[in-house]
Amino acid sequence: MIVHRLDLALPGGVEARAVLTGRGGTASGGSSRWPFAAANLGSHVGDEPAAVVGNRSALAAALGVPAAAMAFMHPDHGRGVAVVAEPTGVVPGAELRDVDALVTDRVGIALVALAADCVPILLVDPQARVVAAVHCGWRGLALDVLGAAVAGMTGLGAQPSRLRAVLGPAICGACYPVPPDRAAALAQVRPEAVVAAPDGQPALDLRAGLRARLAELGATADLVGGCTAEQPEQYFSHRRDGRTGRQGGAIVMLEAA
Repeated sequence: MIVHRLDLALPGGVEARAVLTGRGGTASGGSSRWPFAAANLGSHVGDEPAAVVGNRSALAAALGVPAAAMAFMHPDHGRGVAVVAEPTGVVPGAELRDVDALVTDRVGIALVALAADCVPILLVDPQARVVAAVHCGWRGLALDVLGAAVAGMTGLGAQPSRLRAVLGPAICGACYPVPPDRAAALAQVRPEAVVAAPDGQPALDLRAGLRARLAELGATADLVGGCTAEQPEQYFSHRRDGRTGRQGGAIVMLEAA
């Protein structure tokens, strides 16, 4: 289930733990069946609720927190931000709705952003001890959901120049051709994201656009994982498969052992 993990020491005997998941398999904790096999974390895709709960609980265990300490979103491809003071748990239907960014300064609450071609983004200000999980597709990039998330973190004492960001696996520009009008609209606000597909069609590189936005903010960014559409054994991809599951990016602050 876990394809990448980063641990970062924070002041006051706290550490931040960030993980990115893939589609996984039963050996790694996944319990969903095809087409959601095996580690689907999304409750809105048609998977069996019990399987989703099992997968989310396995993610909680990998993070080192109880299942009740998890906080999931139900993204709507907008720029809504929720400052999380209480977790939602892992039960389908309890997710925070109409938001694409979760922010907290509470130790022990794990924030999760789901995606299947869009970009899961994990953010931490080590000094202020503030973390965020963000979901960003082309609409979110156009609406600057990342900037909204950073503003939410700033409200809790973070500073953009101190932020460390991880951009998780997402569809690449070669696999993401779009209509010319969509490319033109995004080029007006985030031209770095507009590229050309191999056949010459306009296409979008979401992570390139996000890296440019993070650079504007003065934050550092790491890219983890490759193209979701090109790795069917590793990642879910909505554009490739249509009906499919969701992987995720999760981040939590923990009392250091």
